[in-house]
Amino acid sequence: MNAEQQYIELFSQTEAMICKHSAEVLNAPRAAAFADFERIGFPTRKMEKYKYTDVSKYFEPDFGLNLNRLAIPVNPYEVFKCDVPNMSTALYFVVNDAFYDKALPKSRLPEGVIFGSLKEVARQHPELVKKYYGKLADTSKDGVTAFNTTFAQDGVIFYVPKNVVVEKPIQLVNILRADVNFMVNRRVLIILEDGAQARLLICDHAMDNVNFLATQVIEVFAGENTVFDLYELEETHTSTVRISNLYVKQEANSNVLLNGMTLHNGTTRNTTEVLLAGEGAEINLCGMAIADKN
Repeated sequence: MNAEQQYIELFSQTEAMICKHSAEVLNAPRAAAFADFERIGFPTRKMEKYKYTDVSKYFEPDFGLNLNRLAIPVNPYEVFKCDVPNMSTALYFVVNDAFYDKALPKSRLPEGVIFGSLKEVARQHPELVKKYYGKLADTSKDGVTAFNTTFAQDGVIFYVPKNVVVEKPIQLVNILRADVNFMVNRRVLIILEDGAQARLLICDHAMDNVNFLATQVIEVFAGENTVFDLYELEETHTSTVRISNLYVKQEANSNVLLNGMTLHNGTTRNTTEVLLAGEGAEINLCGMAIADKN
């Protein structure tokens, strides 16, 4: 059985369960994404932009997936490691691919700002999420994005209304936690309306010494005259594989900084696609990796 076939069969058998534990807005594009995945499969090295990465081999092992959304026994505050000195942040967690809502930061966000579970916000504000979710992440053009959209059940949404400035940096810690080889499919949706400003630091950590595979799709919508900084800091272990697709759309005179840092990992592939959709839009794209062994 090839890598694609096992997941085609898995989705066919569990589609109702996947949808039951998600939200209608996230379920709406799921069937089309699955059809795209069936058609194009995982990217191969025959594709120019995947020339150096054999993606499908990473999906061949038998990974566990928490499609029934069972509670994972972990207190992220006890295992939190991503402590940047002299930086005060509003701290949030994702455990595997589920937003952790048992204890939220005490610091209040400005009025109208939303930071929380993509699944829950999609239920409370369906029109907001529907307007943006999946609009940049084209499942017909990338097999990993199609796969992620097929299986993602939750994630994170960060919404900043027009002209609101979020002074305090927000920190999101992704914790990988499992007793068996495990796969997670994360989504992040970031929306800054015209004139908004914010900073977000995302940290990846692995608690357990099993094989982890993480797919991640981030969509960033930066309105006119926005200022947004996104830092990603990966510090996992050599048995982790992370495949992340980041899509950004910038309107006129927006200013975005993307800074990806890999300190310790197994295999990482970060793909970034930026659409400068207005005059004066500016992107600063930075990256750093500390490489050793393979």
